[in-house]
Amino acid sequence: MLIDTITSRSNPFVKRFVTAREGRDRHVIFIEGVRLVEEALHSHIVFEAIAYSPRLCDTPRGAQLLANLQSQPCRGALLTEAVMAHISDVETPPGIVALGRRPVSTIPDITNCPAPLFLLADGIQSPGNLGALIRTAEAAGATAALVTVGTVDPFQPKALRASAGSAFRLPIIAGPNVADELRKLHRQGICLVAADSQGDTPYEAFDWRQPVLIWLGSEGHGLRSLTDEWQARLAARLMIPMEEPVESLNVAVAGALLLYEARRQRRPSAGSPPPAPQQPPAGGATDAP
Repeated sequence: MLIDTITSRSNPFVKRFVTAREGRDRHVIFIEGVRLVEEALHSHIVFEAIAYSPRLCDTPRGAQLLANLQSQPCRGALLTEAVMAHISDVETPPGIVALGRRPVSTIPDITNCPAPLFLLADGIQSPGNLGALIRTAEAAGATAALVTVGTVDPFQPKALRASAGSAFRLPIIAGPNVADELRKLHRQGICLVAADSQGDTPYEAFDWRQPVLIWLGSEGHGLRSLTDEWQARLAARLMIPMEEPVESLNVAVAGALLLYEARRQRRPSAGSPPPAPQQPPAGGATDAP
């Protein structure tokens, strides 16, 4: 890593970081903080640029990270604290930022996977919620996540921080091709279920041992991409029982409950056996709220 010293905010190198932070360069992702840069390094993200300030070496962990990054074949820069504050996306800059190539994922081969588990994020606007869902999906053993057009970028800085590095490892398929990938999964026997506060199937009563895709929408807009085509293909609309007057849960919390119920039923040591498999409904269903 070749290292320059930069003291001006107007330097083109600095401007490129700002452009990436603001989402105006879709080819790279803005990675900030010791932990996230460590996760990116361990996940073999390709770095295009690295910038750090003297603060990074205030801790042994930061100094070690800088040493580990020396072998990266990219440009590096030592910035003043003022320039780092200009680049940073957080109130107290942690002393290191990096630009990495955006991961491009495809649906993993599920031929030999007995019970793949997918998550579909539909129209979720909160980066914190989406990042938390991705982190939980990896923790629960999900196969991949799909992200529809209209959902916040999963590699946006706040979403990336909320995922705590899971976005580097869990395959994420995003963009206009999601509908085609969804059709492929359905043809391969993946059971489609939607989280719906007005659903008629308690989430604990569903048989999670089969291959499943969980369709999750935002609290404000519901399941925006659930067209008539997909309504007719849903195997179940799952509801999470709640005491009145609560009407809905945060989408990250709801997703965590469903993902971990799937994990619970799939573990042989879970205790009582899961319910018998249910048959898909004969017709369509009403729109989610």
